[in-house]
Amino acid sequence: MKTIKLIGLSLIALLGLQACDKEKEVSVEPVTISDLTCPSAVFSGLATAGVTYNGVFTVPYTGGDGSSYTSDNGVSSTGVTGLSAILVPGTLAVGSGMVTYAVAGTPNSAGTAAFVINFGGRACTVAFPVAGSPATPEPVGE
Repeated sequence: MKTIKLIGLSLIALLGLQACDKEKEVSVEPVTISDLTCPSAVFSGLATAGVTYNGVFTVPYTGGDGSSYTSDNGVSSTGVTGLSAILVPGTLAVGSGMVTYAVAGTPNSAGTAAFVINFGGRACTVAFPVAGSPATPEPVGE
């Protein structure tokens, strides 16, 4: 019985060491681009205050080199709060292309939700318009 326990513990320790070695092998080089054009961001849909939103926006860039990139930690909206944007992993085009962010949450009011994004050594602010809450119809008397 002691032999089986010892073999089991040794196997667990060996697998743990191998997992640690694999983590060390993974390295992602940061990508670089020439420019981000946040004023030209395109949104997949309209957001409304108080209504859950799930969509994406794309931002044009120039100076891509074909490198792959991973997701980021995301950024919360300012101005109109309640939304978060997370970079969707992908591969840069060589030259010009679009980078995509997934957006989710419930905007707390009407106005502009601003996302300060940092990608490829460049930063800019994406302005996302949020419409007012739809009016709730008043009940009609009987």
